[in-house]
Parts: sequence; C-alpha cells; structure tokens
Amino acid sequence: PRRSTTEEETEARRAHRAQNPVLMSLVEVWLCFALLPLASAFVAAPAGPRRSTTEGLSAVDRRSALAELLLSGLSATTLALVPPASAQQQQLDRVVGKEELLSFSKPPEIEALDIIITGSNSGVGLEGAKLLSAAGHRVTCACRTEEKAAYAAAQTGGRPAVCDLADLESVRRFASTVKSTDVLVLNAGLAPNTASTAARRTRQGFEETIGVNHLGHFALFEALESKIRHRLVVTASPVHDPESGGGKVGSPATLGDFAGLLATGGATFDMVDGGAFDPDKAYKDSKLCNVMFAAEAARRLEKRGVTANAFSPGLIPAPDGFFKYQNPVFANVFNVIANAVGVAETAAFGGSCLAFMATDASLNDVTGAWFDTEPPGKHQLLSHLPSDEARDVDKQKLLWALSEDLINKVAATSS
Repeated sequence: PRRSTTEEETEARRAHRAQNPVLMSLVEVWLCFALLPLASAFVAAPAGPRRSTTEGLSAVDRRSALAELLLSGLSATTLALVPPASAQQQQLDRVVGKEELLSFSKPPEIEALDIIITGSNSGVGLEGAKLLSAAGHRVTCACRTEEKAAYAAAQTGGRPAVCDLADLESVRRFASTVKSTDVLVLNAGLAPNTASTAARRTRQGFEETIGVNHLGHFALFEALESKIRHRLVVTASPVHDPESGGGKVGSPATLGDFAGLLATGGATFDMVDGGAFDPDKAYKDSKLCNVMFAAEAARRLEKRGVTANAFSPGLIPAPDGFFKYQNPVFANVFNVIANAVGVAETAAFGGSCLAFMATDASLNDVTGAWFDTEPPGKHQLLSHLPSDEARDVDKQKLLWALSEDLINKVAATSS
C-alpha cells in the first residue's frame, strides 16, 4: 500500500520535536492563564519546526536519501506538494528570512503584473495589496461588498471589485469581468466562533466556513483557470496538520471519507467528513482543503507553465481581524498572551509574505510547495512538508472532483 510518508521521516519528525525547546500551544497558554490562580506550574505542549525528509544530511547524503525515496516508490507524484527531485534540495527547508520578507519591493527590471487578491480589505490581504500596488503592480481588490472593495482600493491604490465568496453567482459575475491576470491570490477566509452550535450558510446553502474558504475560491479558480498567466497563491494555515501546535488542540483536521460531500443532500451537509457541525474543526478542515486544492492545481497548471503554491502568514491574533468572530474577552486576552509569548505575527508581516509568494522571482520555477511561518513568531517563511493527509494524491483528486460536481449541481439548480 502507498504511504504518504516514510517511517524514517515520521521518526525524524518526532526526534526533531523532542530536541527543540518546548513551545506552548496558544490555546494551552490560554487555558493555563485561566487556571493561574489554581496552578503553580504550566503544562507545555511540545511543538517545533518540522523536518523534511532530508534535513540534517550532507549534500551527498541528501542525494542518496532522495534516490532511496524514489526507488522505494515515493515519487514526486506520490509526495504531493514536494518539488521534483532536482529541485527538492533547494526548496525543502528553504528559509526566507525576516529581512528579505520585510524589504519587499519590485525590482526595476521586473514588469508590472496584474494581480487579483481576494479578501484585500483587511488584514494580510490589505497589507499585501498595499505593498504590491506601491511596487507598481496593478492590483484588483476583490472583496465581499462594494463598500469593502472601495475601502480596499482607497487604502491600496488598487482597483475595486465585488466578489462575494459566499455567493457563487457573485463569484461568476466577477470572473466574467476578468480578461486575464498574471497572479491570482486566494486569500480571503473566515473562522467561525468556536462556541457556535449551528452552522451558518452561504447563499447556495453550504456551511459557511467550507463554502467561503474552499468552495468559493474553488469556483473562482475554475472560472479563471485559463486566464491565469503566471502564478496561483493560496493562503492556508498550519492547523491543517494535526501534528502542528494549533492543529493538535481540539478536533484535528481530517476529511475522512468525504461522507458530507458525497451525501445526496447536495449543499446541506455540515462537515466534509459527514460529522456533526464543529466550528473549530470546520476551519481546520477548510485549511486542509486549501492545501490539497493547491497541490492538485499545481499539477493541472504545470503544463501551461503556471505555478501554484500555498503558504501561511502565521498567527495574527488581532481581535478586530481574524479573531473578530470570537468572544471579545477571549480574543483580547489571547492577543496579549500570543504577543507576550512571542509566537504572534502582524498583519504587515503577513502582507509581506503574501507579496513575496505572489511575485518573488525566486519562486518562478517552484510549484506545489508549502511555506509556513515556522517556528512561530520568528518572522520567517520555511518550506517544508505539509500533513500526511494533505499529501494524499488520491484524496486531492477526489476532493477536486467532488467540489467540482457540487458546484456544477448548485449552478444547474439555480439557473
């Protein structure tokens, strides 16, 4: 049977985590904070940078390890989101440092690009759009409402456009206005209140988290696929991985057997795996969908010379940003603790990551990669392997087929 990772790699991950300083997961920090009057010590959850298959090896040993992987059947196709062997040594464990990310600018010899960014009215999308527009690129601020789009355009110097990802008709209307684009950045997203007990719905009836974060973006990509000339960038999160610090707190991400997507009720499912609504898991699952979608898109776009990569801008716990749907008391305390512990990033830093992923020349030939701000709070991007499930090629293809089928069915029903 095919395995998405080797036993040696799994052991290497565990050993690497054990050797690194303990990093407390933020949720556990919050729990410890709440229990301070009753406890005299904190219980820390180990976390730390991932290892790639070849970390810690010399150049010669790396080549040997790669050869052994290929001979054992773990080809570039099986190891999704891993560049071909010829590029793997350069990309796995590549660190993009703080100075490089924060000094983003468009080199004078680079031609201005047409760039579409969803969710560019706040947070990472807004800050990234500011940088890209200031560098001379032509940025389209695709936002949920006219008001938000106008605000984004005024703040960034970009062009306003309405694209409500919670309404597939709005997505199609926006896509029909686009003649072509060099770069498409699928950045918008939402995280439901973790105390929610009932799912909110998109206009077509999908659970809102998966409907906006995955299906809305999937529909936009499908409508624009032939119009993308250069690069696709997807904003995701390390919580897609149950082994990550945030991913192992609460319900872990998994799409299971896709029982929700396979159900005959169409858009009425609550969770992709068919389970009862779980707002925490819904967000994690949507980010897992993002990473798997990027992997399959990379394969489909490769024949046209277009690249597709996914990245995380890090934990940005601003109460008025990503955490705006959470309990305000929790959001504010969480923000203070995250910054005090030193694992938080800023929207400005996340925007520089987005700008880098969208235009940096060093990524011209890189496709199917996953970049994450790891270790947390160190203001850098690290290219490494995503979760085992995210690298399952069969699941990537099935997710694509089921998503496509769902969207087509809804379109046929509404027409």
